[in-house]
Amino acid sequence: MRIGIIDFGTNTLRLDIFETEEREYRSIYDFAIYSRIVENTVGTSLSQEGIEHIIQAIEEHQQACRHYRCDRVECFSTASLRYIDNAADVLEQVEFRTGIKIRMISGDEEAKYDYLALKSISGKKTGIGCDLGGGSIQVFTYDEKGPVKSASFPLGSSRTAKRFVKGNIPTAEEIAAIKKCVADSLSEAGFTPFGGTLFAMGGTAKAIQKLYNKAVRKDGKLFLTDLNLMIQLLTEKPDEAVELIADIAPKRTKTLVPGMAVLAGVMEKMGCDGMDIHAVGVREGFMESILNDDSAPEPSLLDMILGSI
Repeated sequence: MRIGIIDFGTNTLRLDIFETEEREYRSIYDFAIYSRIVENTVGTSLSQEGIEHIIQAIEEHQQACRHYRCDRVECFSTASLRYIDNAADVLEQVEFRTGIKIRMISGDEEAKYDYLALKSISGKKTGIGCDLGGGSIQVFTYDEKGPVKSASFPLGSSRTAKRFVKGNIPTAEEIAAIKKCVADSLSEAGFTPFGGTLFAMGGTAKAIQKLYNKAVRKDGKLFLTDLNLMIQLLTEKPDEAVELIADIAPKRTKTLVPGMAVLAGVMEKMGCDGMDIHAVGVREGFMESILNDDSAPEPSLLDMILGSI
């Protein structure tokens, strides 16, 4: 069985096609199209130009699903629509034009899927995790039964860059403001120091790992002291920083350092000495949910039609 999962995020619309056998699965196709949510947001609404871009991207992903003869196609949104006033209009236009019904998942659902993905790869029974996207960061603690406490904050790398940073690379003062906002947000949500290692997911975290491996060392754990040193060096030499980031993650020249500050702020507030970065996230957790038959939606008529083509 082949299942296409479209993750409608603030930074990207990413399609993963998974091939399943019994309770096992593997990705056979992975492609992302930049969603341009932040750039196309006017006030607190997504512009019609932005909606058209989303529709075109979904139609492109549908073509890939047809090519790979998917038996089922799912689409969910995270923070991309969570903070958009005209989200209902976006959902209606997308469904009318493409037949795809986008499932808006809540912060708690996102934490559950992140937990399932993390559990499948880390093997840790308890811990603290986060998923940093373009629009939000999901922070959650968990035990062997699932998420214990979770919250979603509008402090994704793209949103944070737009809110706090005037230039391409944040200044030391802007870094401090980002960290303070992170700490205040976690405190207001009732989070207290947890300690240990932060398990981080998301495209920004993976890009940070690439930068860390190139600039510092090549072992697994990214220590908080090294992360703060990297942030300091990048802010002190912004022109060189842009060149370095462009070589590693060209689409993240304006958002990578703000994302680093967000993660450093989480670690400082939660008492973590470093983080392990995992190349999984909400899509894999959603896939785990489907295999577990855990409240995942039933295949739609469109899914059955795609599977028969």
